[in-house]
Amino acid sequence: METGSHYYGILTLCRMLGIRGDVAGKIAYASQFVDDALIRKIVFKHTPHGIRCHIFGKKRGLEHTATCPRIMTVWNYRPRVMIEELVPFHFIPAGRGKNFREKIRTFPDSPLLKNLTEAAIQSGNIYQMGIILHVFADAHAHQGFSGMISRRNRLKALKVKKDTIRGFNERFLNYYMIYVDAFITRFFGRFLPIYSHSHAGTLPDIASAEWEYHYDTGQYFLARYRHSGKISNPERFRNAFEEMKELLIAFTRKRPDILETKPDFQDYAAFYRTLTQPMSAKESSGIWQQFLLRTGLLEDGDPVLLYNPQDWLQKAFRNYGKRRFSRRIVSNAEAAKDFIHSDWYAFYLASREYKEHYDRLITLNRIY
Repeated sequence: METGSHYYGILTLCRMLGIRGDVAGKIAYASQFVDDALIRKIVFKHTPHGIRCHIFGKKRGLEHTATCPRIMTVWNYRPRVMIEELVPFHFIPAGRGKNFREKIRTFPDSPLLKNLTEAAIQSGNIYQMGIILHVFADAHAHQGFSGMISRRNRLKALKVKKDTIRGFNERFLNYYMIYVDAFITRFFGRFLPIYSHSHAGTLPDIASAEWEYHYDTGQYFLARYRHSGKISNPERFRNAFEEMKELLIAFTRKRPDILETKPDFQDYAAFYRTLTQPMSAKESSGIWQQFLLRTGLLEDGDPVLLYNPQDWLQKAFRNYGKRRFSRRIVSNAEAAKDFIHSDWYAFYLASREYKEHYDRLITLNRIY
């Protein structure tokens, strides 16, 4: 899913359920930040007080801070990175089938996801809840694909209903995937290796898209393609948000302190129309902001109205600079005075706890 769903959809849902605006903003931010936490390692100039750090020679820092890999090409495909970042946070395995390439595919009925969801609810941690909402949403949107290289991710005969996607970038990319990708894949497969939904472009993440494809179910050197059936992303996204609504209700029972008087606006039909209407990625922020203001769920000037992927980093580090903090490894980082209580550090701790739990489940279920 995209920012419109991971951030604004979750933010709106939280507010409709009566979750306070500040808390709703943190849950939604954690949900979207899973896609934007790209830094893999941070090395401190001076070790912050009260922080347990990794040791890098004479330096101290934090490792495994990323929850998403960089752009997907064969040159930055690393199995370890996929196993640590892409698979657990974006393509959670469902464990179906007898072999690895089947077990690793993601579906929303994954027993691992169910276990991790229950743990997030019981934790009462808003950052863990945001993370699991992202994983849950992607399990619906990315179903059938896996985060590792697999012939199950190899597609052909990709089709999309044109009036269900909007925006020049979205239409151009999907035109490329439909008409050019087959040629590129045959002769220059190194540009688009067959992992994740790289051969479907952004279609799985567009809430309004209606599409279909054939995927390879063959063995060894023999290709055998099966039809996916007609896919309705509006249906997938509605199902995902209906289930996430129930998860948030269960979470508020654990954390009643984050609730306030439920707002008058409770028109979920209008919410789902906004969620699944055709809109470009550029338009989505404005459309959702207008919706939140028009329905009285937020007031003009509320800081959570605008998602800024740099916000938590800026507040956590005194020497933040966009160029410096755009690298996979950040050196000589200077922690802010209240770093230990920062949202970025709280998200980091929550993501580590999630990943440790995930690794235990992977072992217990013998996925890989």
